[in-house]
Amino acid sequence: MVKRIFLVFISLLLCSSFVWAQRTVQEDDRAARRQYEEDQRADEYATSLRRRDWLKDRLILELGMGTKFPVMGANWFGFGAGVEYITRWHASAFLTGGFIPAHDDPAYPDEYSLDGGMGWRVGLAYYLFPKSPIHLGFQASYGTVFYDHESKPSNFEAGDRTRKLITCLGYEFDISITYLSDQWYFLQAMIGVYTIGNGLKDGGNTWGRTNDSWGVDDDDKIYSLVTEIDKGEAIPPVGIVFGIGIGFAFDEFFPDDTEIRRREREGTRGKGQVSPAKKPTPAPKRNSRVVEEEED
Repeated sequence: MVKRIFLVFISLLLCSSFVWAQRTVQEDDRAARRQYEEDQRADEYATSLRRRDWLKDRLILELGMGTKFPVMGANWFGFGAGVEYITRWHASAFLTGGFIPAHDDPAYPDEYSLDGGMGWRVGLAYYLFPKSPIHLGFQASYGTVFYDHESKPSNFEAGDRTRKLITCLGYEFDISITYLSDQWYFLQAMIGVYTIGNGLKDGGNTWGRTNDSWGVDDDDKIYSLVTEIDKGEAIPPVGIVFGIGIGFAFDEFFPDDTEIRRREREGTRGKGQVSPAKKPTPAPKRNSRVVEEEED
């Protein structure tokens, strides 16, 4: 009798320990689920439309061709790279530089080649629609805004067949369409108008603008350097230009506490570190042998 009572007491202790362990696991799982749901709500708030500002404090490394990168020409493009920083007020400053490649003259590929060179640009921009990934922007810049080549090589009689490059400094105003979200990539297309003055035709270069496409002959007559037959035309003092660019956009600099915590949670999940505080514990799987015994 005493032995039976002792066995019953031991069984009760084992059952109570098992029940207590199960209850503890369930309470831990409920706490983990609550924490997981709180993290989900915090992530939703951190990326919600109310807080979203994809233009705030973004550093961008850019590559492109045409205007802004850094120059467009009469019959070809410049290729370049630059850096741009967009402030929290959605205004930005950028600096670009690049090269104009030397290549065969498309009009006379077997007779002439076109000289290459370098260019640069510095400017300011302002972007709209911070809560949308597509941003309309306006840019104002100064630097190498257009180029062309002289109609004849400088030493044509000596056998030189390379047409000399003429680069023009001036001011440019562009309208841009930009894709920039919380992703790493940056895409931009631009169209704008430049002003470089008319050089000697208007008495010389002024206001930091240079247009050296005019020359003076022995009779003190002004003629165009970029046309074989003088038609009174040289590089236009005002013209239309366009360009495209791609880039790598860094995450927002100087984030607030909400964004910092969101990045920490995202980084933990990205590394595959799953803790009870991050994700609820899945329900325990039943042993296949026990299932087979129950079915029998």
